Amino acid sequence: MSIDNSALAQDFESILQPAVTKIDKAIQSVKTSQDELGNEIERLVAELELFKDITEPPQLQPVLEKLLDAKKRLTNANMLMTKTKERVERTQKELLNIK
Repeated sequence: MSIDNSALAQDFESILQPAVTKIDKAIQSVKTSQDELGNEIERLVAELELFKDITEPPQLQPVLEKLLDAKKRLTNANMLMTKTKERVERTQKELLNIK
């Protein structure tokens, strides 16, 4: 029994392409949201920094630390999503090369 690699590749592509496209769109959407969140965190940190040198400042240090931690976690999540997107793209290219 002979297996037609081209037909097999087309079958794989037809099955996986919608999922890959959906994952790619979701990654792009999350990345955009996280970029917006990162910008907002930076804006808040800059705004709160203005109050740091007041003689009797409100207790902003814990808030600043939480925001900076959130920014760090956001950066890590963005890096992970970028790596995931690269893997999805590599997988997609490999599937196209099977044809």
